[in-house]
Amino acid sequence: MATATDNWFETWFDTNYYHELYQHRDEEEARVFIATMVMYLELRAGERVMDLACGKGRHSRELQKHSLEVVGIDLSKNSIEEAKIYESEEMVFDIHDMRKSLTKFGKFDAIFNIFTSFGYFNSREEDVKSLKNVSKALLTGGQFVQDYINAESVLANLPEEGNKEIGHLHFHWKKYLDNGYIVKDIEVSDEGEIHQFQERVKIYSIEELKQIHKEAGLNVVAEFGAYELDPFDAKTSPRIILVSEK
Repeated sequence: MATATDNWFETWFDTNYYHELYQHRDEEEARVFIATMVMYLELRAGERVMDLACGKGRHSRELQKHSLEVVGIDLSKNSIEEAKIYESEEMVFDIHDMRKSLTKFGKFDAIFNIFTSFGYFNSREEDVKSLKNVSKALLTGGQFVQDYINAESVLANLPEEGNKEIGHLHFHWKKYLDNGYIVKDIEVSDEGEIHQFQERVKIYSIEELKQIHKEAGLNVVAEFGAYELDPFDAKTSPRIILVSEK
């Protein structure tokens, strides 16, 4: 099993098993959330946006539908290869680590970091560094949207485990709390072969995330608790959604 010091995301996100397990993520949810945020941020046609840790680009594609110029970056080679199928003059994808400078891609009117694509690293310093890179890549007055799991709403249900059959694959997982991280151990049975993976996401309260934004030079101007932009409630909100300005 992967350990806390492993860069687990570098291997797990690049496996076909990852894409099989999460293949049914909600496209309609992505469409509605992006439409809501584009309106809220008052983004205009032709403005440049980045989808930071874009995966296969489902949010990038929704952003492009609003006539925005989109750059999607992700650490996963396999995800970017799939995303590139949809490339156009207005939307490009590249393999890149958010801990490295983002300014090679230019400056942006808005940067999106959606669906808990953060908190994977082994130290808080790496998370701060990532958001400092965000700040440097934003135009003055540019906006950053971060969507993160509200851990408090799920901790009461831990530990938990489950199973899922997808074709010839059998997935079994256990989710639990470990030293400030929500950990998900995943075992895949593939025609008699057993493969083991792990996901680790840092537990950040909304106040801790806001402090990281501040240290990165970003000013939090709004907070929400759901994709419909409901007010944030620490006990019941499924998400932490922060909007910051440079």
